[in-house]
Amino acid sequence: MTLTLTTTSVEQTRTLGTALASLLVPGVVVVAAGGLGAGKTAMAQGLASGLGVTDRVTSPTFTLLASHDAHNERGIRTMLHADLYRAHSGEEVDDLAIGEMVESGAVCFVEWGDRAPDVFGSERVFVTITQGQDQDERTISIANHSTVITDQDLHRVLGAWVR
Repeated sequence: MTLTLTTTSVEQTRTLGTALASLLVPGVVVVAAGGLGAGKTAMAQGLASGLGVTDRVTSPTFTLLASHDAHNERGIRTMLHADLYRAHSGEEVDDLAIGEMVESGAVCFVEWGDRAPDVFGSERVFVTITQGQDQDERTISIANHSTVITDQDLHRVLGAWVR
């Protein structure tokens, strides 16, 4: 199932990320695509907030991967945040070992994840963010490819943004 949602501000995009976080369990990877400035990092910040991350979340463009301690009741101990914008090869992405790390109580948000979507394991949610009609408007498509998040729960939690 794919939901198409609309946000009209950076704060709404963060809030949507927080709502999406309520559905995540260890092992899920959120694979995000969208142009520069689309709102991927804002969504990651909302996701982090929803997972109980207390440190500052910025895009790890130069380090490729950041790890944040998470504090929640769903067993997610770590939020990994990857940015593949500067990744030079599929091998470099494989070396990050994201698939293995999420198996040990983590979830991951991958900016520019459309560059290597098949290396993140089977529990994936694909997010595509595009700019809407207005400067702050975003159209966000969320495609559920996870067996642990039901389409019904996805619609229940994110339905308020469906256009």
